Amino acid sequence: MTLTYNNEDKFISIEGIARRYPKAGGGETTIFDDLWFSMNRGEFSCIIGHSGCGKTTVLNILAGLELPEDGV
Repeated sequence: MTLTYNNEDKFISIEGIARRYPKAGGGETTIFDDLWFSMNRGEFSCIIGHSGCGKTTVLNILAGLELPEDGV
C-alpha cells in the first residue's frame, strides 16, 4: 500500500491489495483480491457495495489500522 498525503505527493494509491480472514474450520475467506484504487488530491469518491464486501476494511487499510495480505 502506498499512502501519500503531503504537498509534494498529491494522491492516495493502493495497488493490488488483498485481504483474507481465517475460517473457523480451516482455510480462508477472501474479502477482496487484487484491488487497485487511486485518487488525486481534491477528488471526491464514494465506496459503495453490499454488506460484507470490504468497504470498511479498505478504509482501515488506508488508515493503517489493518494490513493487507498482498499488494502495496
